[in-house]
Parts: sequence; C-alpha cells; structure tokens
Amino acid sequence: MLLAAADARARVVQAAGREAEVRACQSPAEAIALLAAHRVDLLVIDALDERAQPTAPSIASIRRLHAALPILVYCAAGAESNSAMLEAVRCGATGVVFRGIDDVGHAMRAALRAARHGAVRQRIYDALAPGIGIEAQPILRYALSAHGDDVTVQDAAAALGVDRKTLFNVLRRRTDMPPREFINLVRLTLAIGLLEQSGRAAEHVALELGFASAAAFRNMLQRHTGLTATALRQPGGLGRMLSLLQARIGDRIGDEGAREGIALMRNVS
Repeated sequence: MLLAAADARARVVQAAGREAEVRACQSPAEAIALLAAHRVDLLVIDALDERAQPTAPSIASIRRLHAALPILVYCAAGAESNSAMLEAVRCGATGVVFRGIDDVGHAMRAALRAARHGAVRQRIYDALAPGIGIEAQPILRYALSAHGDDVTVQDAAAALGVDRKTLFNVLRRRTDMPPREFINLVRLTLAIGLLEQSGRAAEHVALELGFASAAAFRNMLQRHTGLTATALRQPGGLGRMLSLLQARIGDRIGDEGAREGIALMRNVS
C-alpha cells in the first residue's frame, strides 16, 4: 500500500486480517520495485500524495507495467480529492475507497475483496466477450456474478428476464455448452484467476465465490476440466482456463482440431 496517513494504513491492515501480508511503501518507486520482486494481490494508493499532488501519473506508470493488477485508490470527500480520484480511475485504478465512508470494518474488507475480484472478472470478460457475441454477453456477465453451488438455469433465465429455452438457443449458437456447464466453467475460471492472483488457500477462494466447500470446488473443477487446482493455481493457470473456454466458443464450434486441443489440455497435469 502507498498511503500517507497512519490511520488509513491501520485500517487496510485490519481489513486484510490474516489472509494477506500487507506491506507499506514510502514512494511510487518503492511500490514499483516491490511489484517487480513479489507477487502482489492488490495495491492501495492515495489519490493525493503528501504534497497534495495527484498520484494518477504513478498509477498510470504502474498500470503500464502490471496490466492486471487491482489498484484501489483511497481518497477523502471534497472537490480536490474527487478530481484526483477521477483522474486516478482514468489512469487505471480499478476501485475507490472514501475515507470515513468505505474504510471502516466490513466495508473496507468488502472493498478489498471487490477490487481483487473485479480485476479478474474484467480479464475474463475481455477474453471471452468478443468470441461469444453480443447476444450471449449478458449470460457471461451473469456467470461472472453467480454465487452458490445451487445456481440453476432457471435462476439465470429469471435474472436475465428470458425463458430457459432462450438461454439454451443463444449458447447453442455460440458455444458447444449448455447454460449450466457454461456458468460453472466461468465460475471455475474466476476461482482459478483468484488463486493465481493471490496465492491464497483454495478454501478461502471457494467460500468467497459461494462454493459449498473447497472439496466441492475441486470436484467441480475435476469434473469439468480433468485438471486440479494445484496444477492451475500456478502462473498461467487462468490463461489455460481461458484457452479451454475460448476453444469451445464462437467459430471454433465443430472444429475437431480445437476439440483435440481441449482433450490434450485436460490431460496435462
């Protein structure tokens, strides 16, 4: 984190709890060096530095070096801070925390979690949306937000304001998957992305995403992909899951070469 105020630093440490190691940086250069040397889950940075100068240029520099890093910008209410916050978002910040509003207890924990999840969700959406087409993109957005092991096709249809048959027809035109399998694979991909990003235990990620247990998550992953969480939590695991999904979307339907590629991927340990 790159925060000037001691109380702000304390609130981040308290919100992170035992799930993460929190390190404070004294300058953007120190933060960039830390990011280069270690796998960092999330960066929290002031909208204005100690001299009341916008940190947006530093955020832009960090974003160029770390395209997928969640960056949470911390600011006080007020015209000057709001302007700096908007500039920070334009330069690549992925979330905002307002002092005295979002930085207390559960709200701060939720903000940290949302920033982590949001970066991975955006990466998945950007990778899959072009191939799946405009008509199926609402299903993709629903799958990225679905919570719980008992999500049904009827739940998805009701949330999207269509009937079950429409979901099947839309996905049949763009993929070789029925809605339930597609939703489950997207949820699994999100889980793998969070495991790769943070290095946290599978139990924590599984419960955050509404799986009944880590065992339920692992069983679903094995059933749908033939792969294990251990194999996929390493760097590149999210990319492998995205490749699996991309091979089953869009113009690749019916391509035996793509199907063979999926089979080979599933056999990689």
